[in-house]
Amino acid sequence: MTTQTASADSSAQQARGTHHFVITLEKPGLFSVTQEGTFTPPPGSTRQDAYRLIYRAVCDQDPDFPGASVGFFTLEPNQL
Repeated sequence: MTTQTASADSSAQQARGTHHFVITLEKPGLFSVTQEGTFTPPPGSTRQDAYRLIYRAVCDQDPDFPGASVGFFTLEPNQL
């Protein structure tokens, strides 16, 4: 039963995202936008890999975002 519970907890954590991120993109004089969300990195990923995937995903949401500077970025485990 313990194994099933641990497995269920892992599945639930995976569904919510194993990590929480906050990223702020800026283009001086044009915009500053902050987004947050959850993210589950692919196995073997580095923090830099995660940063690049998140940056790209956020930039894909608006044609003005690509090329924006990152004013803030954090990526933390999504658990208390």
